[in-house]
Amino acid sequence: MKIKISHTTSYKYNLTVPKLIQCLKLYPSICENQEILEWKISSNFGKIIESHIDALGHRVQNIFINNLCGKLKITSEGIVNTKNLSGIVKGLNEKVNPICFLRETKLTEPCKKIKEILEQAGEIKDQIEFTHKLNLIVSNSIEYVSGSTTTSTSSTEALRQKKGVCQDFAHILISAARLSNLPARYVNGFLLEETKTGENTTHAWVEIFLKNLGWIAFDPSHKKCIDENYVRISVGFDFIDASAIKGVKTNYDGKEYLDTKLNIQNCQ
Repeated sequence: MKIKISHTTSYKYNLTVPKLIQCLKLYPSICENQEILEWKISSNFGKIIESHIDALGHRVQNIFINNLCGKLKITSEGIVNTKNLSGIVKGLNEKVNPICFLRETKLTEPCKKIKEILEQAGEIKDQIEFTHKLNLIVSNSIEYVSGSTTTSTSSTEALRQKKGVCQDFAHILISAARLSNLPARYVNGFLLEETKTGENTTHAWVEIFLKNLGWIAFDPSHKKCIDENYVRISVGFDFIDASAIKGVKTNYDGKEYLDTKLNIQNCQ
């Protein structure tokens, strides 16, 4: 499937920012599940500078801006040709051992309710069967409610309030998988849907590493593995680590307002 995407992140500042550095991981992943046909990244301020390809295969770029006043807009757009490989992520260019993704973070620390989810899932006799079952249990562990959590909400907090968005479903599944000694990581990308969920413009899902298969991508908020409707952008231990844009401001005491806009469509 050919998916056309235009995504803009806007930052508005009420005072002049003396120095701003933005680190970007906005290029779609290089793998067999997707092929980049067209892609460009632009900014209305500063110059985008190529930095490096990191150990997870991200193409990293930087923007350096001095004395920024007003609104900064960063846009990534293009066309990606995707394939349905039954959830198996193939052909990634990585140098990181999967066991690194057994490490917990503040957003994915296991709690009593995570242990209850694992009790419900039962013993791991077959990893494939277990992870599919685990994905469905997590899917039913909280209710999807747009705007019910923030980017700093942990899996424990989402389970406590029994509601969340795709980010929270992902953190819960990651926590449960890691507690089962299965490496798991957070994926940030785009999902072409027939209906709008009303959540943040990007979408979140999970990759779990299984013996003899490699990374398998599960979307607990949609109760399935990924298919040709998904475009993979970046991965990490959790939402914070996988963020496609990270910035540092120096000597700035003003406010920052964030807004995002997405246009995604099938262009077959």
